[in-house]
Amino acid sequence: MNSQNSILRKKFKKELQTLLQCIIIVSVRDALHSYLNLAEATKIRLHAEINTLSSWQGVFVLEGSFMTWRIVHICQSEKMRLKLDNLLIKKMGEEYTIPLSDISIIVAEGGDTVVTLRLLSALSKYNIALIVCDNEHLQTGIYHSQNGHFRAYKRLQEQLLWTQEQKDKLWQIVTYFKINNQQDVLAMFEKDLDCIQLLADYKDHIEPGDKTNREGHAAKVYFNELFGKKFVRVTQQEADVINAGLNYGYAIMRAQMARIVAGYGLNPLIGIFHKNEYNQFNLVDDLMEPFRQIIDVWVYRHLREEDYLKYEFRLALTDLLNAKIRYGKENCTVTGAMDKYVKGFIKCIADKDTTKFYCPIVSSLEWSK
Repeated sequence: MNSQNSILRKKFKKELQTLLQCIIIVSVRDALHSYLNLAEATKIRLHAEINTLSSWQGVFVLEGSFMTWRIVHICQSEKMRLKLDNLLIKKMGEEYTIPLSDISIIVAEGGDTVVTLRLLSALSKYNIALIVCDNEHLQTGIYHSQNGHFRAYKRLQEQLLWTQEQKDKLWQIVTYFKINNQQDVLAMFEKDLDCIQLLADYKDHIEPGDKTNREGHAAKVYFNELFGKKFVRVTQQEADVINAGLNYGYAIMRAQMARIVAGYGLNPLIGIFHKNEYNQFNLVDDLMEPFRQIIDVWVYRHLREEDYLKYEFRLALTDLLNAKIRYGKENCTVTGAMDKYVKGFIKCIADKDTTKFYCPIVSSLEWSK
């Protein structure tokens, strides 16, 4: 009996050793596979970083310095797909790679570009906004992540419980910020003092919910003084170069604000003032109001003597997200200011704490020449 038990123990020990060897082999193989994938991804990342400062033909990478900072502007590419958590762009026989973890927005122009579903899924995972433009270079759609926040349902419940009083108070503050920046812009360009004073009066008499429409009155005075009495804001394709620049820049700002709002788990459908049933970005349109004047300043300085919105102008408008601006007590990128602004908004409406909810100071704006 003892002899038989000894034989069984030896057999079991041998089988156990064989099993352990197989496990080690599999583990080493998996580790090696993971290492090779990591090495390939690192090589791609380094390649992308080496090429970041160069402007590839029709593929521009605009850099900022806040979290995911790169804004990728792509014109007439053939295909965009996913490769090891990197964006791979194929254009004219060349391939360009950019790590997804570095990207905040992709702007794609050109009607023949193929985008894979795997890439779209990854863009959602990394909270990257994809702006699609038509053949007239007008933005026709925004693709962004949905319910990317780990407490999205809790955020939604909180939004649904916002009272009308809370929303009216927040809209009063946002409208004050907007008119303050409009007044600031007119002062920057030494416009008529009476108009500047009129905006100051509007700003000081905003009621909760802006029931007397000070925002609308201020906008009319502001645009007429900035761009002339004959200027009319339009959003149609037939827009003049001033309106085309404003529309393009506002759309870029809107996409970035939508990305940030979604990233904090807020539902962009539920706004504090805008409540259009056909608008998926009511809250985004509410919150971006004090940032519109950033676009106004650039358009006023660069497009008044131009005939149409050239490609380099569209790139410059996109790159305004990387411009420096004063927010609270610090200077940061426009994207960084937007992020802090949304966090301040959440704290303000949740805790009635306005100490972190500031107006971005448009007169402090600095961008690369």
